[in-house]
Amino acid sequence: MTTTISTNNPMLTSANKLKLAVFGFNGGAAFTNHPDRYVPTWESNVRIAQMADRLGIEGAISASRWKAFGRDGHYSGDLFETFTWAAGIAASTKRLCVMSTVHLSVIHPIIAARASATVDLISKGRHGLNLVCGWYPDEMGMFGSEMGDHEDRYALAEEWVPLFDRLWKEEQSFDFSGKFYNLKKAIIQPKSPFPRPVLMNAGGSERGREFAANNVDVAFIVPQDPRPEALKKQVDFYRTFAREKYGKEIKVWMSCYVVQRNSVQEARDYVQDYVVNHGDEEGLDSFISNNIGNAKNVPEGAMQQMRFAIAAGYGGYPLLGTAEDISSTLSSISDAGVEGVLLTWLDYEGGLKNFGDTVLPLLEQAGLRVPAEPLPV
Repeated sequence: MTTTISTNNPMLTSANKLKLAVFGFNGGAAFTNHPDRYVPTWESNVRIAQMADRLGIEGAISASRWKAFGRDGHYSGDLFETFTWAAGIAASTKRLCVMSTVHLSVIHPIIAARASATVDLISKGRHGLNLVCGWYPDEMGMFGSEMGDHEDRYALAEEWVPLFDRLWKEEQSFDFSGKFYNLKKAIIQPKSPFPRPVLMNAGGSERGREFAANNVDVAFIVPQDPRPEALKKQVDFYRTFAREKYGKEIKVWMSCYVVQRNSVQEARDYVQDYVVNHGDEEGLDSFISNNIGNAKNVPEGAMQQMRFAIAAGYGGYPLLGTAEDISSTLSSISDAGVEGVLLTWLDYEGGLKNFGDTVLPLLEQAGLRVPAEPLPV
């Protein structure tokens, strides 16, 4: 099998000071019963990906879930599987990075490497992986295994990534015996001729930060304090930690949910409407109880803020108001040293179009991005 070799993965190679990706549109990113809630179809996924591609946005990143929250049939389980989704999106686009979110405790490294190589061949080197260690016990139970503790999950991840790397690169079968995996004559074919896919991870704990700093290209952070000076301190700490302990430069990204309206207050009112007036307490309660360790011990005020952010946009930072307001906030985020932002909307198609028409030109004027080149034929 032959293909034209290209290193054009814009998640790493884009010259834009502030890179952008659309996150989670294979399923949606808000807990709400609002009538505007995004309902994914394959046709909408292709339209969103192709729009992002035309706009010069660097990435399309899937969310991953194997089991719905709360009950069978809940909309939170309606996500396209991430490798097959990536293959279809890769075939439908020209230049954006297409990233599959992968539960390492569920997906064997041989399966992941083989599937990723296939997507990489389809996309000519534009695939990436968002690595998650797994935190939802019911998902693990579906596969007949118990969820390990926090340390064990990261220990498995530390074994998983080097195996993925070897499978990606090595031309001869190899054996491996470890704590979590025992491989005999392991190999994948066909190989991708491109470098290893870009790896992303959202390691928030101290152990998670160790794993991300040592193993991935992009660290995805959740701001501990929204003030610009505090965000800069958090970003600088992450970069310095990776540089001093592992001798590597790591890119730092974060997630934001976008609500664009005629004023900040109008945007806040809309978020209040879909989070509170049309809130999905069932799904949100299940997410919180499974994902937030010792949730009962979190102070009430902090828990309410956490619940609101998760319901509004999967815990992202708010980008609210006019195009000028949103551009200004993104400029502050960039000034803090953040290199890229994952974007979500309640209405992905309308939201992305409006963002492209009105926010991107302001980011270009601010020197954070350059106008998108026409797509190659």
